Amino acid sequence: MNLAAGIAGRFGVGATLPPVRDPILDEALAAAGSVVTVLFDGLGERQLAAHAPRGALAAHRLRTLDSVFPSSTAPALTSLATAACPAEHGNPAWMIWSPQAGAVVRTLPMDLRGQRRRTVRAADTWSWQPWVARAPVPSFAILPREIADSEYSRHAYGGSSRLAYARLDEIAPMVLDALRAGADAGGASVFVYLPHFDATSHEAGWQSEAAGAVVGQFDRWFAMLVERLRGVDALVLATADHGFLDIAERDQFRLEDFPAIAECLEHPLCGEPRVPFCQVRAGRRDRFAEIVAACLDDAFEVHESAALLRDGWFGRFDSAHLDALPIAGRIGTHILVPTRAVTLVDHVAGERVHRFVGMHGGTSDDEMRVPLLAAWRGGPIG
Repeated sequence: MNLAAGIAGRFGVGATLPPVRDPILDEALAAAGSVVTVLFDGLGERQLAAHAPRGALAAHRLRTLDSVFPSSTAPALTSLATAACPAEHGNPAWMIWSPQAGAVVRTLPMDLRGQRRRTVRAADTWSWQPWVARAPVPSFAILPREIADSEYSRHAYGGSSRLAYARLDEIAPMVLDALRAGADAGGASVFVYLPHFDATSHEAGWQSEAAGAVVGQFDRWFAMLVERLRGVDALVLATADHGFLDIAERDQFRLEDFPAIAECLEHPLCGEPRVPFCQVRAGRRDRFAEIVAACLDDAFEVHESAALLRDGWFGRFDSAHLDALPIAGRIGTHILVPTRAVTLVDHVAGERVHRFVGMHGGTSDDEMRVPLLAAWRGGPIG
């Protein structure tokens, strides 16, 4: 989110957050005519170091950044789009409770959990607008064709020209065309989203050969992109929204196996499988931490949601306006924070049961630490 603040500031758009404090990055942003931001979904520091320690990606590594909390795509993607923290933009996780719908909303598909045909409108859910809508230069969002015209994408990239791709080799020509279009307008902001590593890691685990193969493809693609832009006045920044942990099947807990916890809840779990948001019944709140510990031992720490919000876990903000924050009412009364590689999920009618190997959302270094890569004129900066 601080990275987004710096990019927005480069184009004259103010943000409530400070930019990343890095003189090399500051100088590069000030000097470049355009900025291309690439998001490798899920490719954290640990994952990059394990799968491509000596490739083009590693050669352009500038520094480490921290993800948002929870370390997940929905809050991180929205922070990049808004240059705001999750407390301010109000999209804290993959799933949030909607009082209006009386159901759980999946925040990126913009539908109701277990009822995918019941969609929700972005205008009814989000009060934020993307920072690029206030930028004086043209902006472009290059997205997988499956989501390029989704409700979330139309809102998050409002003000941008959205371009859909089906294959990696289609992206570089789109980037070049976008930069040419911005050449006469004082530059351009180009965003590229690559979800492939995340999707593969969920299914097969981030340490799998399949996930490693994806990183190999990314490495070759990034080298090609940087070379194609050698003669173009554009700073290329690449990062990730989060990293990953692989979860053993025995540590993938299911709520139906722990009725004592389920009986405490007013509605289904929200948040993330690694960081469940719990709306606890008023009469059970005093004993909720004790009940969770009795069922799950030390797998999770139980925190009051309001305490984590006040303590800045969802970003820093003016505490005098706590109740007016968009996140208010969306993080339950209690949050379970994992102490090790575990998940807790429940099931609602109409929903397919998934058992993902790779997961994220927690506060471990493997999930929170992400790389920042930077390239200009065909090589690394600094």
